[in-house]
Amino acid sequence: MKTPECDLKGHGPCRGSLCQRGVSLNHLCDQHIRLQSYWSMRNPGKRLAEWLDGLSSEGIEEALRNAPARGKHWQVIETSSSED
Repeated sequence: MKTPECDLKGHGPCRGSLCQRGVSLNHLCDQHIRLQSYWSMRNPGKRLAEWLDGLSSEGIEEALRNAPARGKHWQVIETSSSED
């Protein structure tokens, strides 16, 4: 089985723990969860990927400073590749 990766990989560097929302197959790193929360609160009229593409590194840092903490519905997953 393939090791899960952040679904927003390629939209800036991934940082923090890899998390899964509920029982879904969606995986996001802590940074992208927080950016997604900030994007949802602001509702800039663009898709998340388009908004992320347009952000500079300073814009990402500012968004992270203003973003809420990761919600409790996102659970950290173990990413070790050892499967027996």
